[in-house]
Amino acid sequence: MSTHRVKRQDLILALFVLFSSEYDKQPHESILDIFIPIDQVKAFLENRFGVSYSGCSWILTQIRNYEEEIGYRLFEKVPASGDDYGLKLCHSMIAFNQKRHLYITQKIKVSNALYDMITHLTEINPMKGRPEETIRLLIDAGSMVYHLADIIAGHSCYSPLNYEIYTHNIAVIQRFLEPHVDLSRITLHTPRGRIDPITYSILGENTALYENVDFDMVIQGVSFLYDGEIWVEHPGESGIKADILRETRGLKVLILTGHEVRSEPPLESHPPFGQLADFDRLVIPHNAEGKIKNLNKMLEQHGNLLEPEIMNWNYKIYKIIKQPG
Repeated sequence: MSTHRVKRQDLILALFVLFSSEYDKQPHESILDIFIPIDQVKAFLENRFGVSYSGCSWILTQIRNYEEEIGYRLFEKVPASGDDYGLKLCHSMIAFNQKRHLYITQKIKVSNALYDMITHLTEINPMKGRPEETIRLLIDAGSMVYHLADIIAGHSCYSPLNYEIYTHNIAVIQRFLEPHVDLSRITLHTPRGRIDPITYSILGENTALYENVDFDMVIQGVSFLYDGEIWVEHPGESGIKADILRETRGLKVLILTGHEVRSEPPLESHPPFGQLADFDRLVIPHNAEGKIKNLNKMLEQHGNLLEPEIMNWNYKIYKIIKQPG
């Protein structure tokens, strides 16, 4: 084994990949409930990077240094039996720069599904009045769609596609403004409003920006799904999401990692902003481990509403059947 050290950012990403992998294997509904012994962490890092760690102090130091850099806690050191200990994810994940790390492999799978849908849009929703290679997207707030923006940005220098992207997602805007992104192929439209540091989005006159626009895809994530109804955590964001869902024109796509599905109604006092049946497509990650979780139960519960369209080894896309009346 090599004695070189792993870059801090690569280490943190690898740890979140490990937690995402364990989420697929274990029955926990929340990734925040998963405990990983430090010896398993060391073995994973050695296998992934070919680096041998005789102790754990360097790993913990790198974690704390990264947390200080971003200004948020990400991990907790949890005692186990004897002198042993392990890692859990910080239980209070509220800010965007915390949440974007969660369920990372599931988010990447869903983003790959969205990008595949985009490249085949002429088959799903034929475009009119624009060049065939231009795609018009509305990308809503949330951490999952950041990974879609990352894929589009990464492909911008060699993909033949042109994009018109409407978004109030600050992380998406920042990703497209990074170096090496071909902005000659990407046009960004953003609304006026105030910046919300928790949701990392622009909250304000959003719907005025989206009026009278024919979108090829309108992509939305949620915080909770229960009994076919959907919520977000913050009331201010809920109204904007409801307006986007009701007032915009285009293929409405709901994206889930799975943890959003609940067996009990959420404690949020504000009402749901929509229903599963309001969308045209549902996109979820494929879990090869096949654990029976709330997501699987939801798919069975709404089997009359969901028609399998694409079953990929990475993701699943369902067509949502519109009910009469």
